[in-house]
Amino acid sequence: MPHDLSCRLVFLASPGGLGKERAACRRVIADYHATRSLAEGATFYLHAWEDVSGGIGRPQDRINPNLDDCDYLLMLLGDTWGSPPGGGGYMSGTEEEFHRALELLDDPDKPLRDILILFKTLDPDRVRDPGEKLKPVMDFRAQLEASKSLMFETFDSIPSLTRAVERKLSSWAQPLLEKKPVTITLPTLASAIAPDSRLTREQLLQSARALAADGLRMQAEAAYANAIADGDPAATLEFAQFMRRTGRLAKALQLNNTVLENQDLLVSQTGEAVGQRVNALSNIGVIQRKEGRLADSVDALKEAVATASQSQDPVPHVLCYALDNYGLTLLRAGYPQQALAAFEESHLIRQEFGSSAERAQSAINLGHMHIAGTDYDRAAALLGEALGLLTEADDAHLRANAQCGLAEARLRGGSMEGVEELLTDAIHLNDELHNSDGLSIAHALMARHELARGDVDAAKPHIAAAEAESQRSGNSTGLGVAAWLQSEVARERGEPRAARAYLDVARQHADVSHSPTLAADIAQTDELLSSGT
Repeated sequence: MPHDLSCRLVFLASPGGLGKERAACRRVIADYHATRSLAEGATFYLHAWEDVSGGIGRPQDRINPNLDDCDYLLMLLGDTWGSPPGGGGYMSGTEEEFHRALELLDDPDKPLRDILILFKTLDPDRVRDPGEKLKPVMDFRAQLEASKSLMFETFDSIPSLTRAVERKLSSWAQPLLEKKPVTITLPTLASAIAPDSRLTREQLLQSARALAADGLRMQAEAAYANAIADGDPAATLEFAQFMRRTGRLAKALQLNNTVLENQDLLVSQTGEAVGQRVNALSNIGVIQRKEGRLADSVDALKEAVATASQSQDPVPHVLCYALDNYGLTLLRAGYPQQALAAFEESHLIRQEFGSSAERAQSAINLGHMHIAGTDYDRAAALLGEALGLLTEADDAHLRANAQCGLAEARLRGGSMEGVEELLTDAIHLNDELHNSDGLSIAHALMARHELARGDVDAAKPHIAAAEAESQRSGNSTGLGVAAWLQSEVARERGEPRAARAYLDVARQHADVSHSPTLAADIAQTDELLSSGT
């Protein structure tokens, strides 16, 4: 049976030195053709400078016509801006291609519709001392952040690059509507990226937090890089958390490992030193869980719990953090009784030492435990209790987590009471926090809510947002949930072939994440498709 596919042209731009990354982009497109092209009705053809034959004249003049014919631009940037193209007044061929793309984006008669720029994450010492080759790249990223009008992301490994390109291909595969020209004007860089060298470490950290809250991540990254110049463990742990929350898991893992390798920290038995080692181990376990490496996550978190438990100076707060995450990994790995024991131990410690917010955290964990066990009434009671313990001054991450948990418990239990309000607030909080994982969960639940109401069209933008945020943070569970939701949409529309294709994608992610609730959702949809309902 023949199938009609719409072909989209993509131009791949980058300076030299990114050969592995360019090859990865080609593999993503080949994998897309093999697994998703039929389901989404689109195919992609890649144009790149290495495909242009030699000849007389300026090389860039032979490359540019290929860009003129493309629908999309994919640009990769690492630690250099590139070499001058000869003529045109640009510092590099990549810069010339970018500015030409802006003109094409604004031209109604040219096909270019979107631009994705991907920045490779750099080691902190390179950020501290960028030199003449890297500085233009950092300035360019800061301009994009200030403009807030062009899509860009960061990657710290080939897998995270792959996820970013995969996510964008799904967006670019959507049916092409009439082109609407877009005019983009980049602001003049208002301030230097490098922070004032006279700032203390605490001042640098305060600056990094404020910049991150404003979405100015390049400047925040530079402030963090300078704050850890002397290897301070507390600053390094905070930088690692920033990297994890912005989806750069490989770099976050590297930073946490530097804390564990700190010789002064290893020989110290003070409560502060033990707490920092426990936090590093716990954070490593969280990253490994996100990557689907559950056995490694169990080992790291078991060591974190043991380290905290054996401390000469009691460290109840970090012990509870380790127990919470140990329980979450055990639950994901299929050990519910051991997970419950970890959550209950943490809960008991917090009854004696914890704040109301920390007691709320335990109630949230137990609530999610009961969701996985399908006791939705008990889960809703615990998550409602958690919300009652929280005040406006408490951590917004915690409140959003409790709101999403309560909404999920009610939806799975067949009730939509207050769900829309809970999720609307959770989306708002996570958006302010720039929390990709939280946004993915909240949007996915809102999509589930819309599907329960029978409004398939209203569910679709929430599914797209959930997928985009999961791609950004590298969350395999979130990607699986988004694919499952796509399958549900196709099933509701009477498109069983597309529903099966999306369900296969969901299964692939579920095999990595080992989420019990996702596995149950996939099984239920599979049964409905098999029965033709």
